[in-house]
Amino acid sequence: MKRGGFTLLEALISLAIMALMGGLIWGSFGPSWRLKETVEAQAERDMGIRLAMSRMAREISMAFLSNDYDKARYREMLTRFDGEHGAGDHDRLLFASVSHERLYENALESDQSIIEYKLLESQDPQRVGQMDLVRREKTVFDDEPDRGGDVEVLCEDVQGIRFRYWDAVKSEWVEDWNSRDVERAGTLPLRVQIALVVGDPGTIGQRYTTQAEIFLPQPMDRTQ
Repeated sequence: MKRGGFTLLEALISLAIMALMGGLIWGSFGPSWRLKETVEAQAERDMGIRLAMSRMAREISMAFLSNDYDKARYREMLTRFDGEHGAGDHDRLLFASVSHERLYENALESDQSIIEYKLLESQDPQRVGQMDLVRREKTVFDDEPDRGGDVEVLCEDVQGIRFRYWDAVKSEWVEDWNSRDVERAGTLPLRVQIALVVGDPGTIGQRYTTQAEIFLPQPMDRTQ
């Protein structure tokens, strides 16, 4: 009586055929899977950039100057708006804003702070030479606004950041704005244009732009 079943050779052939089919199927799905990962990574980056742009626009729109300071202790007002145009669109912007959010109920903080945006080389050893857009916030007002505060990365792989400021008197965009200069003493621009270029090194970066309208262009003075 002959028994049914497969011989060892038939089993090996079947396994080889299944392995070949599996390889062909994986080969067809592999590019699709990599494309999916690329699209998801780009979408995540775009979302992060949009959030960073929105945050900058909101905080800049709440910029302010104030004549309310200890004039016996300080020679100049502690609030300022200082936008510097840098080579290669490596701009820097430092300003006082009323956009600070207290994270702790009993924190000795108000809604006022000094905020600075600028580009710094990445501290990640795997991204040597690449630039990040960083945000520094200082909740204490003194005569050293360039020092202290907390620093966080807003956006990675930034090729350039450019701010332009609307001069209402001249009806034109200008590259720099310093509220302590004689020409612009105690004044703020009516609008600020933000242009951010993001991309991997050696590639043509993608450009993102937005504008912020400043709500308090004139200095606040409690004595008036």
